[in-house]
Amino acid sequence: MFAPIPILFTHYGDDWIRGSERVLLDILRHLDPGRFEAIVWCNTPLMAETVRAAGFTTYRTKFEFYFDYGSPPFNGRRYWSLIREGVQLVKKHRIRLLHASSAAPSQWLVPVSRAMRLPLLAYLHINYLRLSRYANLLHQTSLVVGVSRRVIDDFIRDGVDPRRTHVIYNGVDIDRFHSSVGPSGGQELRRRLGVAEKAIVISGIGSLIHRKGHDVLIKAFRALGPRRDAHLLIASDGPERANLERLATELNVNARVHFVGHLDDVSPVYHASDIVALASRADAFGLVLAEAGFFAIPTVSTTVGGIPEVVEHEVSGLLVPPDDPQSFAAALSRLIDDPGYRLQLGIEAKKRAESIFTVDRMVANLQQTYESLTNLPRYRLGWLDAAINIRPYFRLLGSSPPIRDA
Repeated sequence: MFAPIPILFTHYGDDWIRGSERVLLDILRHLDPGRFEAIVWCNTPLMAETVRAAGFTTYRTKFEFYFDYGSPPFNGRRYWSLIREGVQLVKKHRIRLLHASSAAPSQWLVPVSRAMRLPLLAYLHINYLRLSRYANLLHQTSLVVGVSRRVIDDFIRDGVDPRRTHVIYNGVDIDRFHSSVGPSGGQELRRRLGVAEKAIVISGIGSLIHRKGHDVLIKAFRALGPRRDAHLLIASDGPERANLERLATELNVNARVHFVGHLDDVSPVYHASDIVALASRADAFGLVLAEAGFFAIPTVSTTVGGIPEVVEHEVSGLLVPPDDPQSFAAALSRLIDDPGYRLQLGIEAKKRAESIFTVDRMVANLQQTYESLTNLPRYRLGWLDAAINIRPYFRLLGSSPPIRDA
């Protein structure tokens, strides 16, 4: 009987439980404990508290990364302390695989992985700009895993051997949405907001940040005009909330735009919704679009990032160009005016979600990847292996040597 493989999951993020945090928690809870032992190293109190409460060994450190957009000046002593702490955790728990749950941890985990001859997987949830890809040493990881094809395309253009890349779509743990109130929670939410039973509810779910395009969604909602009995629910919170509330007031739609804030259980919003809308300016995946599919809700979104890999245009939802309120409004109108088409898209969205975007499928793919990486020979994991990954740096300098076999 083999002992479980110890994996160090390192997560850098803001002090909330949202996209990448939620995905990591789902991974941890669905890992086969007979095959893998999870140890978590993170930077925020809320994530540490949540992971620890779920029963996993957890460490928290104030992380820093350097040479990237918005990062602090380089602090050699601090950088070395992160490397040293990583090595200590590897030795203490006899770690056999490093999993970086975003780009930043790779910056100090690459030296750890080289020094300890361990494979390092970078699990990326957004499209990183060129500076970020190089500054965080992502080309030096053993494997770059993206939540969509769009995430890894840039690495291949940089010169990374495609065999060192992989796509694993995000999976939804639908059990998280089985609240005790069920569909009645949607009815109660409508009543609380003063939304009639037969009114059309469009829901925008996602952090209130510029990238998510909630301002475009509000402008598109305004373009629908007052003749339609429709309401817009904005379900989340973030730094743009005050600006978005002001915009709704300026456009005179504030009576029908409802800011419900952050909800630990967002299932009442889905149960209350006829359409889910995501007007992202950039998005590597669009997790709410996959979640909407499990509720058989059609979606309207944009043709950015990995979203076209989640929503099949005119099959499971509608896609429009980003930053185009008029096109977005036209797509919403098409669904509002045709209940049969809404139903058809919703049915196809559910089929797609249940076949591609399940948490079981995501974790099964990851577990297979973990086992493949831990079976790599140790001679391929040391400092000399860095030479195999050198091609992207020649690209950066303007020349491009041929790819060597790994």
